[in-house]
Amino acid sequence: MQAKDAIVDILGSGKKALFISEIAASLRRSGIGKEELDQAITELAAVGSIMVRDHFCADPHLEDVDLRVAALVENQSDADGHAVALHEIDLAWNRWLGEFLANHRCG
Repeated sequence: MQAKDAIVDILGSGKKALFISEIAASLRRSGIGKEELDQAITELAAVGSIMVRDHFCADPHLEDVDLRVAALVENQSDADGHAVALHEIDLAWNRWLGEFLANHRCG
């Protein structure tokens, strides 16, 4: 299975949006590495199949953490498809950020 097909399958099979690191973990089991993942993500985003949003958190413990979140664009020809994907990305980010802030203490 190609990386692009695997990414679309992963994003279409349950959670609506995932961190790129979560997708990478699933793909590693199939022998797909970071370079192939990054290329596939770039290609899928370029044609509008997925939407990717990069996030930032000023915590020094997260300096090298990939905080990009991706979502499948279900209906690419409709603006609602992009809006739904952005909404799902925001939900995933806000859920993660809430959990992180509730449990993380910089000391």
